[in-house]
This record gives sequence, C-alpha cells and structure tokens, in this order.
Amino acid sequence: MKNLILFILLFCAFTTQAQYGYGNNNGRQRQSQMPQTEQKAPEPNFNVERYIGIVVYEIEKAAKKSSIKLSSKEGQEFEKVLTKYNKDIKDITRINTFVLRSTKDLVENYQKKVISTGDNSSQKKVMTTMNENLKPISIILKEEDLKLDKTMKNLLSEKQYKKWIKYNRKIYKVFPKDEE
Repeated sequence: MKNLILFILLFCAFTTQAQYGYGNNNGRQRQSQMPQTEQKAPEPNFNVERYIGIVVYEIEKAAKKSSIKLSSKEGQEFEKVLTKYNKDIKDITRINTFVLRSTKDLVENYQKKVISTGDNSSQKKVMTTMNENLKPISIILKEEDLKLDKTMKNLLSEKQYKKWIKYNRKIYKVFPKDEE
C-alpha cells in the first residue's frame, strides 16, 4: 500500500514538472517570446435605428409569442397587418436613409473624438443636433406604431393582445411602448 502511494506521488511530481518546468523560468521565457499586442480602443458603433425605435417584426415569431396560429383566418389577417407595417417601416427607413446615416456618422465621429482626446465638452451640441434630426422620423414612427396597436387591439382577443403588448415591450427595450 505504501509503495502504491509513493508511486502515485512520484508520478504526480514528474507529471507536474514535465508540464510546468522548473519554477516559473520556463513560463517567463514563453511569455517574453509572445509578441506584445497593443490594445485598441473599441470602435464606436451607434445603432440609430434602435435608438429611434425602428422595429421590423418577424411574423412567425410575433405570432408564436402572441399565441396566434398563422393558418387560421385571424392568423392570416395578423400576417397581412404585420407585412404591411414592415413594408411601411422599411419605406420610411429608405426615404430617411440620408438623415439616419448622417446622424450615425455624427455620433460615431463624436465618440471617436472623445475616445482619442477625452474631451466631451461638445456632447450637448451633438445630442441636440441628433434629436433635431431624428424628431420628425420619430413622430412618423410613433404614428405608425399607434395605428398598428389599434389594429391589433381590434383584431386580437384580449388575452392575445396582452401577449402582443408583452412581446412588444421586450422588443422596445430602449423606449417601451405606452399602453393606451
């Protein structure tokens, strides 16, 4: 029994020595051979569509979350309503592409400047410009959302409508929808 324990201890010692070498010298040598990489600051990535609340629904997922069977008559109407809504939102986005892109560039350039210089004194100016640019689009999107909610309220049962609102709140994490 003592020989077995001694054998196991020696085996563990040899295995450890083979893996880690003598002390930390071997580890230090390996570490110094690796090239030192410079840490870069993360690239700014501002999602302007998410900021103003542009949502394009996945119809199957929305139906599943709202407990609606797409094969039923109600489900087909639900699909038509969401398809029309998605088309309208994509049209609004396409029409306002220039404004959205320029606002995104404005914010990302400001973020890059702050990362490199550490000076965020122009933040208020950038935020004001961004809000002025996006306010008309935001109003149009709010109107479309209200139309969609009104249509869904008329189309769905009360239980399904509550599930629809719950699903909507998960999607609109930035600006949750208000209940009417």
